[in-house]
Amino acid sequence: MTFSVPGTVVAASVGDAPASLVASGDAVLGSQPISVDDTFHIGSMTKLFTAALIMQLDEEKVLSLNDTIGTWFPSAPNASTITVLELLQHESGLYELDMSLVGTATNQQVIDNVFAQAPIAAPGTSYQYLNAGYIILGRIAELASGTPYDQLVQTRFITKLGLTSTYLDGYGSGPVALTGFDLACAEGSGSDCLGKPSAPQPTAPVPSPQWSGAWAAGGMVSTARDQATWIRDLVAGDVLDAAHKTLMKNLTPLSSAYYSSAYATAGIPAVQLGEGAGLASWNVPGVGTCLGHAGSIPGSNGIAAYCPDAKLTIVILNDIDPAGTSPGYPGLVELAPAALKALAD
Repeated sequence: MTFSVPGTVVAASVGDAPASLVASGDAVLGSQPISVDDTFHIGSMTKLFTAALIMQLDEEKVLSLNDTIGTWFPSAPNASTITVLELLQHESGLYELDMSLVGTATNQQVIDNVFAQAPIAAPGTSYQYLNAGYIILGRIAELASGTPYDQLVQTRFITKLGLTSTYLDGYGSGPVALTGFDLACAEGSGSDCLGKPSAPQPTAPVPSPQWSGAWAAGGMVSTARDQATWIRDLVAGDVLDAAHKTLMKNLTPLSSAYYSSAYATAGIPAVQLGEGAGLASWNVPGVGTCLGHAGSIPGSNGIAAYCPDAKLTIVILNDIDPAGTSPGYPGLVELAPAALKALAD
């Protein structure tokens, strides 16, 4: 299996078998091949840690999924009606965070800025993927438990599951992550380059403010090996009880309608089926439904998924942030069937 974007690591396993790993491409263009144990900024894949943390706190009655955000933020818009569950399901209707503040302001200041904006919808009436919601959830976990978010995640998940190369950037410690690449073109970078001739350029500035600033919505660092352990234990293991796993994975009607409409408008087969309270679902031909989360942040993008029908765990980490809107399932449709076949041979 050969691939290069400019560098990719894939981890895959079937059932309880240890993950097999393969790497292709470069960590440093033309001079340093990527390694299977390289560490990446995993962006929104972090949201699974936050969702699982909130679910555990609900199990323990430290908080309730039915609590409204007014419990902790009484001056927030719709404070008496937005629930913790609606934040998890991206149905709060709140305004998105100001990316210029991410990494330059405190987490609470970022939240205060979100609350200062008019909501975009009434709570529970619209699905809108919202990074701000997961930063708010991180603060709710802290305020409800009296313990910093990074310590909660470290104790409950990282240490307990033996994730030796996983930590929250700016808070924990571990192997230094690849700085990676961003696509650039004559017009600039990011969305300016969508559909235009582009080339990978080293991520700048380094460190990116988003790496630590994304916090509970996207600040984790990890490896493909660790993510394979995490996603399998979360979806198929005992990280959560059955009721909370069901809540995390069962698709909400609003998210299903959103993605169905988006694919119909684009005129392409539906891949992402929607989201539950944390877990996204994708339809992968030849494999079945896969559950997990993708992530994109300066210098990297990737996905971790568990596919129950095939008992396949697959993690794909790329050391490049694509131009424009990153697909919500980078490489999954192409590599999951190939990984399943390779593991069966």
